[in-house]
Amino acid sequence: PSCFWLVGWPRLLPQEANDWLWLLAILSMGLQIGLSQRPRSAAMMQTGLLSLALIVMTWPVLRHQSGIGITMELVALLLGGSALFAGAKANHAATPSLALAFSSGGLALVTALGGSVLVGQLAGALASGLGAFALYELFKRFSTQGLSLSQLTPIIQIYLALLLVARVYAEIPLGSAALLLTAPLIGLLPGGRFTALGSAASGAAALVYLLITSDSSSYY
Repeated sequence: PSCFWLVGWPRLLPQEANDWLWLLAILSMGLQIGLSQRPRSAAMMQTGLLSLALIVMTWPVLRHQSGIGITMELVALLLGGSALFAGAKANHAATPSLALAFSSGGLALVTALGGSVLVGQLAGALASGLGAFALYELFKRFSTQGLSLSQLTPIIQIYLALLLVARVYAEIPLGSAALLLTAPLIGLLPGGRFTALGSAASGAAALVYLLITSDSSSYY
């Protein structure tokens, strides 16, 4: 609902990168539910869906500005996504909701200050939605995860898609983007409740990097 309030009801035929978010979430959830008995196959299909989304969402840029730099960035995002889906499948993280909430909050601040208030608001809406699940994890003293696998994977897809839009279209710094990709990876590591603090630290470092390296920003 927050997404629709910010960008309006989804278009049947997406015209902008943000228009693909709802479709990506639906396809991701459908894959995860349909392959619930085959988690390894589901993780591979999620990676395939992410690779398709990366190409489709960046195609307007790739048509005119293809090169080794953007190709390497897309490959890094795809590898990071594959690791996140594998981490979600392994189910070792104690606080995935809290970690993703911290990561999304960092993405929201960096993107809003780095060039796109709209994308920052979408990331902020994702962070606030995750907050309810994070509170559940806190209430249960991290003994129970707030998100099921069928919920976690679509959220990861949306987070990565927003990070892609922030980097390619809002042009946040590469260092900030790298730290924001690292944040959820830390949060899904097996290591108890403190991995979420690593996500928060990585998100904060991304914001600090932006403030240090940017001199002026344009907003839309």
